Amino acid sequence: MDACLSFIMANHAKVKANDLVFDPFVGTGSLLVSCAHFGAYVCGTDIDYNTIFGQGKASRKHQKWRGPNENIRANLCQYGLEKFYIDVLVSDASKPVWRTHALFDAIITDPPYGIRESTRKTGSSKEVVKSTVEYAENHVPASVTYHLGDIFVDLLNFAAKHLVNDGRLVYWLPVYKPEYTDQIVPRHPCLKLVSNCEQTLSSHTSRRLITMEKVKQFEDKDEYAHLTEAEYSSYKGHNAFRNKYFSGVMKKIAQEENKN
Repeated sequence: MDACLSFIMANHAKVKANDLVFDPFVGTGSLLVSCAHFGAYVCGTDIDYNTIFGQGKASRKHQKWRGPNENIRANLCQYGLEKFYIDVLVSDASKPVWRTHALFDAIITDPPYGIRESTRKTGSSKEVVKSTVEYAENHVPASVTYHLGDIFVDLLNFAAKHLVNDGRLVYWLPVYKPEYTDQIVPRHPCLKLVSNCEQTLSSHTSRRLITMEKVKQFEDKDEYAHLTEAEYSSYKGHNAFRNKYFSGVMKKIAQEENKN
């Protein structure tokens, strides 16, 4: 995440000293750095072990493997912010590991869109799944596609359960511009939409910086509001964003080739 955008997100979340801030798709931890800059204690989760602990192949040019200091803790140390770093966990965002009570002052995240990084969750396409109790401690579970529509339903439910009252959720929502209306922005009965800002990505795609604030305590019935109430129903078009993104890219390439 660009440093400027990270600070904008922290400001939208009203991050301040001694807040507890969480990123459920933490990646390389750039959002944690911006929040720690304002004195907040930060933590996060991600399904990709190599990314959050700085192992495996490097993304930098002319560098084959990541170095020993290319991890989230090292990023905060570089800016003198290590004292605000709590920890990061390898965890599946579709299966939260937290107890159900208000915990975080802000949740700030940039969910995967399936463009640069895949959208994955633990699971199997097989009809019969082996019990997890039979696996060794170092077992890496299989993963399946985590559809964007499901990501946003889970994210809003998580925020409704774990944000303190008046706490804020700030996240990016990718959209296909020809189909965009305000009605496709995910809603939740416990969260009030505060702002919706656009960043253009291409002629046909953009992403919206969505800021929401918790306005009421979570109740069990709220978890299924997207299934029972039309106002909170999930927009299925989110699931096709990757295909629409690349269809536009291919059209642009074809147009440039025709010009040449």
